[in-house]
Amino acid sequence: MAKPYEQPRTISNWLRLQLELDAASAIDLGTNEQILHVTGPHVIVLLGRLILPLLSLVFWGGMAIYRATGGGFVVANASVTQGFDLLNWAMVVMMLLLGLIWLALAVRGRVTSQTRLIIALIMAALGLLSAFRASGGRIFYHNAQIFFDQAFDGFNIVLIILSALSLIATIFTAYDWLNDELILTNQRVVYDDDQVIIPFLIERRQQQQIFLEDVQDVLATTETYAKHWLGYGTIQVKSARLNGDIRFVSAREPMLMQQKIMGEVRALRKTLSAQNFERLVADHIYGQKAPTEPPQLRTRETRVMRWLRWLVPDNPEMDEQSSTITWRPHWIFLLRGLMGPLLLLVVASLALTISTNLLLLSSFTVAIILSLIILVVLCWSFWEWEDYRNDRYILTPEKVVDIEKKPFGPEDRREAGMGAVNNISLQTTYVSNLLGYGDVVLTTAGGGTPFTFCRVPQPRDVVAKITEYNVRFKRADQNRSLNDMLGLLRHYHEAQLAHDEINRPSL
Repeated sequence: MAKPYEQPRTISNWLRLQLELDAASAIDLGTNEQILHVTGPHVIVLLGRLILPLLSLVFWGGMAIYRATGGGFVVANASVTQGFDLLNWAMVVMMLLLGLIWLALAVRGRVTSQTRLIIALIMAALGLLSAFRASGGRIFYHNAQIFFDQAFDGFNIVLIILSALSLIATIFTAYDWLNDELILTNQRVVYDDDQVIIPFLIERRQQQQIFLEDVQDVLATTETYAKHWLGYGTIQVKSARLNGDIRFVSAREPMLMQQKIMGEVRALRKTLSAQNFERLVADHIYGQKAPTEPPQLRTRETRVMRWLRWLVPDNPEMDEQSSTITWRPHWIFLLRGLMGPLLLLVVASLALTISTNLLLLSSFTVAIILSLIILVVLCWSFWEWEDYRNDRYILTPEKVVDIEKKPFGPEDRREAGMGAVNNISLQTTYVSNLLGYGDVVLTTAGGGTPFTFCRVPQPRDVVAKITEYNVRFKRADQNRSLNDMLGLLRHYHEAQLAHDEINRPSL
């Protein structure tokens, strides 16, 4: 991807730069992964979204400026000239046209009663306005000598506040438009849909992705002449999995993105095939086995103070020897589970204090009751703590495991091979994005119930790690298939030598 600062300084390149910066912050890249191309919604989508906030800004801001410079509304006897002027005659003509429409609708009976009522109200308003203007009144009247000192009165302050809110809505609409993009990396295609209320604070993010190995086809369409001339349309990336497609509407330069994705898919398949053949021949024929590196376990962890780690373990837990990563739900859900026992302790303690004063309970009785309360609270707290620890989401180089277990009770364990995972999506709400957790959904080739890593911390890190493991596994799986084929050829060659079908090589 070309460096932004090497391009001419135009609005188009500036928007492209903002998309690339947002894409870099939207996904966590895996090992040796880089962003190749980004496309977002066409500017026509932004203009459509800005109509309402811009009209609000112009309306409220215009009214505030009008009043601040000496403007007034509905002023009687503002004009010496009375009678019908051009505007009054225009209103009369409009009333006559509306009257004709009313009569045409009246023929149809009750079906048009609601529409006729609205037309009648509009005609009445025009009649009153025309009569008011004919008597010398004006709806809008500007006179700085009469309407002075209005810049910061109560009404204008309200108008200024409404104008500021409209300006903020305009800025956030533009920012939200910049946060939707289709991202192409050298490993996957990612659709990022980020809905923003307050940037970096209150956002809701949804992500879909398809690995390049699983991309079947890419469709790019400009459905109408207007879209074709303006250069935007729909991009649909088809996956090997049923209902796993990515569809991005109103995308800018859809044909270019299609070419980029399919070019990278073809290049990847060609490169992988060539590299695999060279590596396998070097390994099996010449004994030059290339060393394999285990996946790196670098990821952000939720760590607590050392003396609290017996209560809240590191999240995730990482085993360097087996390259296994284990996630649990965010620590806030342990805290939420412990709120019940804590509330019980507070309420029971207050009730015991009141009962002691009213019923004059003995110290022994109070000690027994208090001990029972503490025992119940401790047992309940231990139950919640054990329930939190037993929900685990495990990632290994070969599989994903989802374990949900009740304390001292039943266990629901689901497991799928890494090769079966062909789609990963991320979902956060406004609250979960603010607190740093979300859901990661994995779908498998079998089309069964998706694996859902619920409420895991730093969900983008989870997606990046699963993506890295998945890419490694699928490429290793291709190596295993080619290895089997090479082994078959080797046995066939040895059989030919044994039956003297070919000459043995001379030393």
